[in-house]
Amino acid sequence: MTHKAPTMMDIIGDILSRLVSLALFLVIGLLALVAFIGRTDLHVAVCGLLAIVCGIIGTILVRLLFNGIARLGGLTSCSKD
Repeated sequence: MTHKAPTMMDIIGDILSRLVSLALFLVIGLLALVAFIGRTDLHVAVCGLLAIVCGIIGTILVRLLFNGIARLGGLTSCSKD
């Protein structure tokens, strides 16, 4: 039952991870908003809500993709002992 206290690098890594997720959400959401407004005749509020949903789902999918690639890279890396 030993509890390891987080180091400063762990805290900085968590903060940077959340900032990257936020930036990714903003980029995907804004691109979706522009696409919805330009290509549909929906009300702006509906387009905004759809863009928020697309931003959340897109961010989750991209993070899962990056984690999968990192995990795959860890499985196939050759370690020379």
